[in-house]
Amino acid sequence: MELAEGKPCPLCESPLASRTLPDTTGDESPMRVTLRGFPVFSCAAPHRYFLGQQVPIWLLDAMVDGELGKIPAGVEKGLLFRKYACGGCGAVLPAAAAETLTYSSALAWKETPGFAVDVTIPVYRCGGCGREQARSGPELAKLLPAALVHAFKAAGLKAPG
Repeated sequence: MELAEGKPCPLCESPLASRTLPDTTGDESPMRVTLRGFPVFSCAAPHRYFLGQQVPIWLLDAMVDGELGKIPAGVEKGLLFRKYACGGCGAVLPAAAAETLTYSSALAWKETPGFAVDVTIPVYRCGGCGREQARSGPELAKLLPAALVHAFKAAGLKAPG
């Protein structure tokens, strides 16, 4: 069933309307994802639905393929004993994070209103060059799907159809 504004809710038959979610957060330690102004279809109950079946996959792809690459990240080294090196100068990163930083991305699904995705992660300051960065890009890509699922569940979003 294709959902659209004015069509009946699949659960309660009330008409659906386009709405914007309040800020919704999902945690997958040590990453936190916050969806700000995320557009959904909702009825008065409120049952909430994605604007389309492909929205969750599109969002994950947009974040992994585009937005996470903009976050400065170190490089993982070693198979048995993992160490992380600075992505800039190659010096070994400290074991403890210096602080947490939030990176924001503005996105929009097709012709819908735009929304923001905030990714909050611990950052490590390189002792060699002073660059602040995540430990590694692949680590961020592994954490993101679960963090997004937690945010979707916290928002009460249901899959369409």
